Amino acid sequence: MKRLIVLTLAVVALVGTMAPGAFAQAPPAAPPLKFDINGFLDTISSVSHNLRDQNFTRVGDKEWYARNRGRFNIEGRAGNAVVVWGIEIDSQWGQVSGTDNNLAGQVVGNNQQRAGATSGFDLNTDVQGNVETKWLFAEFDLPLIPFATRMRVGAQPYSVTYKICALACSDFAGVNLTTTWSPNVKSHLTFAQIEEELTGASTGGTGLTGFNRGDDFAFIASVEISPFKGLDIRPLYSYAWFQGATSTAARSAVSNGATLGAVGFTSRLAGGCTAATAACVGTAATPATPTNEEHRHSLGVDLRWRSGPFSIEPTFIYQFGTRDTDNPFGNAATQLTKEADISAFLFDVKSGWRIGPLLLEFRYMYTTGNRPKDQLANEVNYYQPVTGDTGWWSDGWGNIFALGVDYFNGAFRTLGTGIGLDRYGRQQFGLKATYSLTPQLDFYGLVSPMWTARSVDTDGTFVVGGTMNCRPTDCKGDDAYVGTEANIGMTWRFAPGLTFDLVGAYLFSGAALDTTEVVNGVANKRDAEDVYTVAARLRVSF
Repeated sequence: MKRLIVLTLAVVALVGTMAPGAFAQAPPAAPPLKFDINGFLDTISSVSHNLRDQNFTRVGDKEWYARNRGRFNIEGRAGNAVVVWGIEIDSQWGQVSGTDNNLAGQVVGNNQQRAGATSGFDLNTDVQGNVETKWLFAEFDLPLIPFATRMRVGAQPYSVTYKICALACSDFAGVNLTTTWSPNVKSHLTFAQIEEELTGASTGGTGLTGFNRGDDFAFIASVEISPFKGLDIRPLYSYAWFQGATSTAARSAVSNGATLGAVGFTSRLAGGCTAATAACVGTAATPATPTNEEHRHSLGVDLRWRSGPFSIEPTFIYQFGTRDTDNPFGNAATQLTKEADISAFLFDVKSGWRIGPLLLEFRYMYTTGNRPKDQLANEVNYYQPVTGDTGWWSDGWGNIFALGVDYFNGAFRTLGTGIGLDRYGRQQFGLKATYSLTPQLDFYGLVSPMWTARSVDTDGTFVVGGTMNCRPTDCKGDDAYVGTEANIGMTWRFAPGLTFDLVGAYLFSGAALDTTEVVNGVANKRDAEDVYTVAARLRVSF
């Protein structure tokens, strides 16, 4: 897919030659160099009960911890050109395992850190290797182009929809082009390299992959149109191609019905393998090549309209394509993979109405899903963003169903990454009221019930990692009600650059979170218990 980048840049360069007199201009004087640093430091403490264990019928998990997140963006500017190095540090307070960092890999019982953190501040706080590079990109105006075009290359944040994480969010390595065609029309082209098929040191230059990864990528195009003040329309299209093993941020690991186990993408490789043999995993001389492919197209529109005290923001994205999966009915010699059709959509709308110091907001979303008995080797009806990065509905609409004040907790199972709950889809309402006692102090309350689009089979066996699989003798939907989350919180901007957030959240668990565990060969149905969390965050922005 490198050819696609080269071809795109070549076309841009050729179009630029249409600018008359460009080569006759004298080179401009070197602009002065400027450096800046900005970011924030969060200090967070939260307590939770029954939130961290993915099986909500077990109530043994209780946690109270504190941590820091530091984000520092170092910017160097020369005229309109800028280079950004964004670094991040995530450390909990106190040592939680055998070491204070995860440099040697997250081995359970040895040096694994708290989920989301890369290190822990232990006694004397001499922590090694806990600095992460988040961004590393250059941004500049392209020369010789008749329309103002700005390019960003390197590791950078996504900016493809108005609504956070509807299609892609967080960060990627690649190229982004933004062209301003007129004051009210702007286009965006984004190429993201998700995985890279490299040869590896052991291949001897044969060209076969030594790491068993595909050449996965995504291409996203969108146009922003503002026909009049207050209305923004953004039609968009995305094509994502995946091969072999892929991050669960792009392809969520969901249950696979009566076949048991999560959906497989990588066990069938070139050579007709069905187990961890040389034919399956390859050898030093001839490593195996992943063959399972997915072609995922997403087509939709993101819109926002504001008029006085009213606002409305609808989003609709339809998804189609094909995906190869392990054929659960194949054998060692034939029918190793099977092609499934992708057909799913996401609809989301939120609206607001401000009455003096009171802001009333409403939100509704629906995404399609699969029934428990559906064979995902035939059809895929659950929506999948290019990458969700656990961010869906994290813009103030939850602290359990979504990431909130403590953005390491919440969005359990696939609610943040895949938007829907496992393979079953999602339907959710949200009612939120915010009262601004002063311009610096807000109080808010939120009520948000959720159902799945397809009923969940709660007679299945709970599997480590959060996937539910139904027994072949009883593979039907039992309940769709996931539960209702209620929040009460405050935001206090008590000084320039200083913000304090405090929130309490409670989940009244529904029957869709019930599970059945097989103990000594006997199926035991267990009811889901309620969940709560209280989180506080002090943010210093600069």
